[in-house]
Amino acid sequence: MQKTLLLLILLPTLVYAAAAETPAANRLVLASWNVQNLFDPYNDAANPGAADFTPDGWEHWTSKRYALKLAHLAEIIAAMRPDVLCLTEVENRRVLEDLACVLRVSHQFDLPVILHREGGDRRGIDVAMLARVAPVATNWIAPVPQQRDILVARFEIQGRPLTVCLNHWKSWLGPRDQNLAIRATEAHAARAEVLRCLARDPAAAVVALGDFNDNIDAPSLTVEAGFALWNPVAFAAASGPAVLFNLSGLLPPEQRGTFYYGKDRAWNSFDSMSVSGGMLPGGARTSMWQVVTNSYGPFVLPQQRDRYGHPLSFNRSRKKDEDGIIRDSYITGYSDHFPVRVELLAAP
Repeated sequence: MQKTLLLLILLPTLVYAAAAETPAANRLVLASWNVQNLFDPYNDAANPGAADFTPDGWEHWTSKRYALKLAHLAEIIAAMRPDVLCLTEVENRRVLEDLACVLRVSHQFDLPVILHREGGDRRGIDVAMLARVAPVATNWIAPVPQQRDILVARFEIQGRPLTVCLNHWKSWLGPRDQNLAIRATEAHAARAEVLRCLARDPAAAVVALGDFNDNIDAPSLTVEAGFALWNPVAFAAASGPAVLFNLSGLLPPEQRGTFYYGKDRAWNSFDSMSVSGGMLPGGARTSMWQVVTNSYGPFVLPQQRDRYGHPLSFNRSRKKDEDGIIRDSYITGYSDHFPVRVELLAAP
């Protein structure tokens, strides 16, 4: 009954039944987005993180706010037009079903395939994918107990294989040494999975993406995982041979930021995509999918930014004003991260 009532809020009077779209024969769009605590408003006793996201919880998370959050996310996703959408910070399968419903009804954009499992994260957030076509194989990896899974999905689009490795590594909350150790374990697990794919086929099209909770030049990415910053003009591996090549190296430094940390007043490049060498634009082009030149980067529409140009989040906020008085307010934006997006072209 609760879900029926919620969908009545989400759906307009005129219900549009969209036909499932299939990817173009020679072009594919990948997108990755940390959608900032996409919880439903129901209290799940098995999920300790859900208590804050209820009408009586810290976030005062009502059905109305949840519906608005879904509408905002769907607005940006529909503009990106992804064939495979990788998501982090989702509570459960229900929120993915609701998001797919809003995309289909409000934007006539269908991502009918849902890849999700309940992970062990202590905050109750998971990784997931929405896609236009089902993968031919999936692998769920849990490198560290009580942390997020790594989701590996192998697609075959028009007979051309593509492996997508979705990550959401440990945040910096907690002791620094512990965080570094956990993040290194996650990086090694991602690296090992990529190397397995490339061992089977050195020309395989492999993409590792997600929220790595570390900047693109951090040792956890460049050294531990082997995701080297790529720039065809001035390229050097950070340490040792590169496993994958981080496309953020193609961007000017001022265009790499996806998350703004207000406490330090600093931009972070936590969200990125790294690809196998045969996919690089202007490279050997030995893979069956290649990155379209100038197609990669953060995807940002004007409404996703606050007045300072930072990601406009969606959350309850308590801050001191100029007089030192704590003010309680609600920000109804999109997410505290910008998504990243890339277009791939099939090899001739």
